[in-house]
Amino acid sequence: MITRGSKYFYGAAAVGLLMAFAYGMITGASNNGGLSEVLSTGGLVNSIVGPLTFGYKGWVGDQIGYSILLSFAGVMAVIGGFLTAFRDGDAESLIQIQGPGTNSDNADLRVVTPQGLSYWPIVGAFSFGLVLVGVAMSGLLVGIGCLGLVVVVVEWTVRAWSERATDDPETNRALRKKLMHPIEIPVAATVGAVAIVFLMSRILLAVSKTGAAIVIILVAVIVFGVAIFLSSRPHLKRSVLVGALLLGAVLLLAGGIAGGISGPRESEHHSGTEEGISSLTSGPSGHASSNESTSLDRLTVEY
Repeated sequence: MITRGSKYFYGAAAVGLLMAFAYGMITGASNNGGLSEVLSTGGLVNSIVGPLTFGYKGWVGDQIGYSILLSFAGVMAVIGGFLTAFRDGDAESLIQIQGPGTNSDNADLRVVTPQGLSYWPIVGAFSFGLVLVGVAMSGLLVGIGCLGLVVVVVEWTVRAWSERATDDPETNRALRKKLMHPIEIPVAATVGAVAIVFLMSRILLAVSKTGAAIVIILVAVIVFGVAIFLSSRPHLKRSVLVGALLLGAVLLLAGGIAGGISGPRESEHHSGTEEGISSLTSGPSGHASSNESTSLDRLTVEY
């Protein structure tokens, strides 16, 4: 039986699929002389077959828009499938799935009860954003974003496993820490330090020398002030700390991207020797006279 919640996603998937086919047909006909030209030349079959075969046969006009609509339909269908499989997270359905003898007193309903705050959706969103920015800027950012998505998949999988490893939530948390902390802490510290240094370097290189000094002083003052505030409030909620770190990461990432786009500032190197030689070799009109050029050549040879 299809649950009520999943019906909405299945309907959205069907709408997205129909829109993708219609969009592919219309844009395909438009790129081949228009609908009247396609009908008169017998190309209507190619306009229909193209979207139905995902572009393998026939033609599809705007492939980017067609792909976006197909991706939307696929995501909606997957979400609907999850809701159907888990019965919309309904407690009574979960009790029935766990077999005979299970009631509301002894049922395991942790599927619908979140255990703590998870950072991995946020990290996954950041990683996906890096992939999108990297497509337009640099292949390095694409690689970093893909690596972040891989980490999110692994960490989220381990977290989901640990939350149902035993009947005791504290034991589950201890199992996860024992398994992942020896890897997470050194890797996270190294990656975080490298990312902060790299992004700050992009910002400092993009502004002038005076601006770089002002920026680094302001950043140090802000970090010091936030650290003092958080340390003076030991009973703050964990979400407040996460929000502060998230805001700082967003500002640092935005500044690093902006600095990378603008590029480093122009270097100014003017040595006194070069200026002296330039003034020596140039005459009143800015051009070197023949006598002065000969004397300079003689001095160069003797040297």
